[in-house]
Amino acid sequence: MTLAEWLTFVAIWTVLSLPLGPNAINCMTAAVSNGTRRALWTVLGIALAGLTHMAIATLGFGTLLLAYAELYLVLKWLGIAYLVWLGVSLWRKPVMAASLGEREVQPAASLVRRGFTISMSNPKAILSYMAAFPQFIVAGEPLIPQLIVIVPTAITIIILVYSGYTAAGGGLAKLLTSVARQRLFNRAAASFYLVIAGALAFSDTRRA
Repeated sequence: MTLAEWLTFVAIWTVLSLPLGPNAINCMTAAVSNGTRRALWTVLGIALAGLTHMAIATLGFGTLLLAYAELYLVLKWLGIAYLVWLGVSLWRKPVMAASLGEREVQPAASLVRRGFTISMSNPKAILSYMAAFPQFIVAGEPLIPQLIVIVPTAITIIILVYSGYTAAGGGLAKLLTSVARQRLFNRAAASFYLVIAGALAFSDTRRA
């Protein structure tokens, strides 16, 4: 991969990673509830999911998955159900008038697992990886040396982008000083999850 090709990949992958989505909302809500530093465990979960998506895209499993409509639909609706469950749970989450330092924070393993699961639950994610990665892999050339460049670059961008969203959530937490504001934030985030779930339910993600 030439320097120009690498810079093109960096630009494309950054643009694909930046839009506000379930991962970004998860990072922000985790930071509001747990503080910025602890919420960074969520970013680790997203990065691990990214590695999984990359393996699916580069090894051809993604094409196989899309070829079997029934399997794809099962995974799609499991993802939708999980997003709905997240939205309903967050909407109903009790709000306490306690400072951040007094809140009961989530275990690191729970944050990693949630970050991984939310990222993997979005069927459009694999399409993004399948659209971007093959464009920068030259057929006929050794695969491993190319992946040694592409994979760390993509993971670094993912970590930087979602660390930024986590930091934004930590800053937002300073504004959520009342029960009313915390409840409003929770319900706005819950509504976002439900809207995404609805959009996925009524769209053909394989053509997205």
